[in-house]
Amino acid sequence: MLSQRYAKAVAERMPSQRTSPPRTEPGKLAKQARSIIGDRLDILVANAGISKAATIEEMTVEDFDKLFAVNVRAPYFLVQQLLPILGDGSSVILVSSLGAHAAVGTLSAYAATKGAINTLVKYFAAALGPRGIRVNAVAPGVIDTDMSNLVKTDEGKTAVLGMQALKRIGQPDDVGSVVAFLASQDACWITGDTIRVDGGSKL
Repeated sequence: MLSQRYAKAVAERMPSQRTSPPRTEPGKLAKQARSIIGDRLDILVANAGISKAATIEEMTVEDFDKLFAVNVRAPYFLVQQLLPILGDGSSVILVSSLGAHAAVGTLSAYAATKGAINTLVKYFAAALGPRGIRVNAVAPGVIDTDMSNLVKTDEGKTAVLGMQALKRIGQPDDVGSVVAFLASQDACWITGDTIRVDGGSKL
């Protein structure tokens, strides 16, 4: 049984999304994970991600492929490689984005990767449900992390607050607490869903 207290402790160790692609391929990362945790994994949070702002005209094939490699291919095959040790009743949590359901700036390619995550959540949940494995995602809005340049300027902060119902800048803990909830037994009847954690953005 996964208590919310234990799950929150896991979430607190979850780093902010990365600003560069992970150097380790999913298969190698899974092997490393198995060497550390052994034969059973109860919580998997696939949190690595990159972003790229570019107009349709500016987007390059290289950047497009890199976005999908890190944001979609990596979590897909990480889950695949860890399936043998995912325990029955475990929880898998992926990271989507506000951009998957609302147009935000010039993030079309990035947003497409997060739309793919929303779709994977449903397919993974359906496929792994017979084992009692729950698969969900969190969809943060603009969060004050190294990945978000928008909140680094007063102009950017004003723009963010202008599209949110709640008038403050989101913090990593706002997302981490929802991840902790989804990882815990308190969310035992939730699967195949993407939870918006965006302060009411773009309502």
